[in-house]
Amino acid sequence: MTTPTRHPLGAMFALLTGLLWLAVRTTPGLALITLGSFAGVVGYPWRGLAAVALGALIYAAQCSRTPYTRCPRCTGTGRHPRRRTRTCRPCRGKGVRMRWGRRVMNAYRRATYTGTAPDARPARPLNPGAYADTDRH
Repeated sequence: MTTPTRHPLGAMFALLTGLLWLAVRTTPGLALITLGSFAGVVGYPWRGLAAVALGALIYAAQCSRTPYTRCPRCTGTGRHPRRRTRTCRPCRGKGVRMRWGRRVMNAYRRATYTGTAPDARPARPLNPGAYADTDRH
């Protein structure tokens, strides 16, 4: 009597189906990124790269169109239920959080497009009397 064996792709198919459902439910761009990375591993690197690039473009468009998403901790209520109801810390009680892609876009924009003025000073001096020539007496 032989022990029945399972095909290794069966478990992988179930895992990928679950990941695909989660990704499609959240964003189609992330689903394409996941499928593209899987296609690259399986043996289709150019198709995988094309799918990842298309997914990144779709996700970037979604991040610029809708920068906020529902908070996963409190499911959009703004309250985190435990023994006593309290304000959700990740979203600070707003019920929405900024997408990580939008955070990356904002950081890139800040680093690229904001210049520094040559005569700019901090809003508050580090030590008292630093700007004695401009202080009112």
